Amino acid sequence: MALGVRLFVSVIGLHLSSLLYVCSCGTLLDPTTPVEVLNRKGPNGEDMHLVFSDEFSVPSRSFSDGSDPVWTALEKNDYTNAALHYYTAKAATTEDGKLKIRTRINPKTFKSLNEKTKKYERETKHYSSAMLQSWNKFCFTGGYVEVRARPPGNAYTGGLWPALWMMGNLARATYVGSSDWMWPWSYDDCEGHPSPSSQMFNACQKEKHYGMG
Repeated sequence: MALGVRLFVSVIGLHLSSLLYVCSCGTLLDPTTPVEVLNRKGPNGEDMHLVFSDEFSVPSRSFSDGSDPVWTALEKNDYTNAALHYYTAKAATTEDGKLKIRTRINPKTFKSLNEKTKKYERETKHYSSAMLQSWNKFCFTGGYVEVRARPPGNAYTGGLWPALWMMGNLARATYVGSSDWMWPWSYDDCEGHPSPSSQMFNACQKEKHYGMG
């Protein structure tokens, strides 16, 4: 479950672009966000200001496509990393001041493309879960994101892979055709690693990106 998502940025170098509906109060801040976290010092001593927050305090939110101004819950097969589940918006909601994602035994049969034969066939997955994305709704350059979350299950029991990802808007997670040559790595030393030419955007480029690359 996730207890909250917050984005802090410095005034210098701030770039925000958003397709979000901005409420009449003119802010992307959740009104239930504590006042004491609105401003803080960054890792290098710079003044950081909160520009976006979601505390998931409103109960029974729907995250199906078009239902929420911030997040979209996928309704599709996850064919990456040999995943055993099908993503559905019904597996995500808010209650008790938290975003809750539930993974259940819930067989689903659907049409899928066989990547080897390049033909469509029927496939069944026996688990359902959820992935929420802010793709194409909220983009930023610079700053840092703070997430409070509680992964499910026992940390020493295999089979679960809860994750929180940050990815540029040019690619969309689980839509693998969009992420070819885009998936980021974060090596500190690029010598001896795959050529930077195999990935258009990577940490081996010399350009500075407001402390993020």
